[in-house]
Amino acid sequence: MGAIVLATCAAWPEASTSDRELMAALRARGHEVAAAPWNAAFTPFEGALAVVVRSTWDYHLTPDAYDAWLGRLDPARTFNPPALIRWNLSKGHVLDLARRGAVVPRTREAAAEPDAVAAALDALGLHEAVIKPLVGASGTGVERVRRGDEAAAVARMRAATPSTRLLVQEFLPAIAHGELAGVFFDGVFSHGLRRTPVPGEFRINSQYGGTMAAAELSAAVVEKMAAVLALLPERPLYARVDGVVDDDRFVVMEVEVNEPGLGLHLAPGAGERFAGALLSRLGR
Repeated sequence: MGAIVLATCAAWPEASTSDRELMAALRARGHEVAAAPWNAAFTPFEGALAVVVRSTWDYHLTPDAYDAWLGRLDPARTFNPPALIRWNLSKGHVLDLARRGAVVPRTREAAAEPDAVAAALDALGLHEAVIKPLVGASGTGVERVRRGDEAAAVARMRAATPSTRLLVQEFLPAIAHGELAGVFFDGVFSHGLRRTPVPGEFRINSQYGGTMAAAELSAAVVEKMAAVLALLPERPLYARVDGVVDDDRFVVMEVEVNEPGLGLHLAPGAGERFAGALLSRLGR
């Protein structure tokens, strides 16, 4: 029986603190578990009992190579499946979710050009917004933009990322109070998290000082998150549904099924729940 391999990346080859909870739970059940970078030798993934795509956090720097790597994996033993990950790689998935009925911020896809951003602001009726690279991770290239400042904002984004397209998205002030995240395993809610920016910052990612902590989510918010998860093209083994409560509405910021931080170390039993869901999938 082959090993269960958690895919990491060359920049951060070791399993994260969170994912070590999953590894420990799998080993306690008698499984061999390893971590291996997606952008190094392919050998660890050949003949693996399962490949779990986890901390592939540098994929956005070489998206074509990442797509090619996904294409080499066995879809029946890869979690989440490559087709679902590909759907998720573009932040434009929020537009797909909106078409399927999810509540999302006012959003428009555009070329990473000042005139295109200005046109998107006009079309959305916004004076200011957030621009996000269409393919991006960890908040890289995410910038605030105001009318008249489009050229400077796009220049800052293009200096950080090779993405030639972006999302122009309504800025929600409620983000200052933190973004809520619900973690689900095989469609079942596991635990809640709150991701909070530092004062004066809107980006919640750790590279900008943002923090993640366990959070109690209301039954109503969990129900809304589960309804969003049901809109995905297929049910993921693991997912994190991110959003904010704005005027009593749960507004989806994104759904992560590629390489989300799951905060397993922040929620007792979460590693066990993830391991159980994975082994159940493998046993089907």
